[in-house]
This record gives sequence, C-alpha cells and structure tokens, in this order.
Amino acid sequence: MTAPPGVRPIQRAGHIGYVDNRFCGRGVFGELAATTRNPIDLLLLAVGVRDLPAGDLELFRCMALCLCSPDARVWPLKLTRTLAAYGNPYAGFFGAQLANHSDRMGPGTASNGAASLAWIAALVGPDPDDAAVDAAVARHLAERGRIAGFGVPFRPEDERLVALTRMLADHPATGRRHWRLHLQVATAMRAREGLPPNIVVALAALLLDVGLAPHRAGLLVSLLMAPSFAAHAVEAADHGPELQELPAEVIDYQ
Repeated sequence: MTAPPGVRPIQRAGHIGYVDNRFCGRGVFGELAATTRNPIDLLLLAVGVRDLPAGDLELFRCMALCLCSPDARVWPLKLTRTLAAYGNPYAGFFGAQLANHSDRMGPGTASNGAASLAWIAALVGPDPDDAAVDAAVARHLAERGRIAGFGVPFRPEDERLVALTRMLADHPATGRRHWRLHLQVATAMRAREGLPPNIVVALAALLLDVGLAPHRAGLLVSLLMAPSFAAHAVEAADHGPELQELPAEVIDYQ
C-alpha cells in the first residue's frame, strides 16, 4: 500500500496482506523468499542495510561468532540466569536486554563507537595520513570526550578482536575506508591514552562500511549477541532454582 502524494507513511516496517505480507518494502513470500540466504538478511533489512553483496554476509557470520562470549560471570548474562531461574526463559532473555543498553559497556557502545568513527572520518577525509588521524583523535577527546571501543578489562587484549581480525584477514572489507581508519585511530589511542582497542571499534568500522547508520549499530549488535542470552535463559529456566536463593555457606563475599 502506497501513501498518497505528500502524505508521510505512518510506518514502513510491514503490512499483512491477503496473498503476501510486506516487510521493509519487500514482499515476504515472493521477493524475500527468493532472495533471503540467511535469517541475518532479515535482521539487516530491519535496521536498514539493503542489498548486501553475498560476500559481505560472511562479515556478519564472523561478527556473530566473535560476539559469542557466553560467560555467566558477565553481569548481563548473570541477570539473564537470575531472572530465568524462576522458570520463565522470556523473563530472563528480555529482562536482561532491557538492562543491557549502556554507553559504557555492552552492545550500546557500538552506536557511540560508530558515531565517533564517522565523526573522525568526516574530519580527516577519505585517505588521511597518521598525523591527521592523530590530530582528529586529540580533537575528539578534547571536544566530544571518550571514543567507545577502547580499553580491555582484566586481560592484555580482547580475544574477540584477535579472532575477528584473523577470520577477516583475506576479506575485501579490510581494505575499506572505515576499517583502515579504525586501525589508525587504534594507533593514536594507544599512543595518547595507553588504551588497546576492543571489538567494538572494529564492529563499528565494519558496520559503517556496509552503510549502517551509526545510531542503529547498538541494536544490530544486540541482535547478533542473542544466542548467548538465549542459551543462559533456556538453561536457567530448566535447571536454575539454585539461583533463586544461594545457601549462605557457599557465599564468599569479596
């Protein structure tokens, strides 16, 4: 259904029809059924990434793999288990998502990192030298504050970033503008702040290079992280009563 001339549609996400449904401007049972290669295609379409080349789907497979860090000691995943321990995996999965948006940790930082990288890219142009990037980083820190995607707590380097870099070593994406820029920004941040990069700044670069708007990066990263939350939610709902109340004798508060 098309809006009359001069009338802005209330929503473009989709519409249920008698013969075919519509999703983000595409026919579901016809066009999308013929072209969708993977459920990730639908997630990308939902956040505004359209007509991705087939080779770039590999980027999202690698991102999803490297974001698979399902350790219950990480507090959002611990929250998943605690909520789901009462027998409801929905409460665990979705409750933790509501607490997972932050500009300091978690997938929400990807939006901040992408915004910072896009700001630096606009300032330095398409093929900057290291000195220009270093000056732009200094200006960002002075005028806009921290750049998300730097700092690796409790370990010398982010193993997720190491794995992602290895997986994409021969991919054409590593020659694109924002990927090359994020490496220069990482060099500048090490020199100025003593901070190593983490996976967030690399994700921001990849997402900008496929055309994703910076403010949508956090939501997409949340969606890619869903398997880790789902695994804890399902397991705790099935076997989690012990998390409702831990015996005092097993608690060592430090």
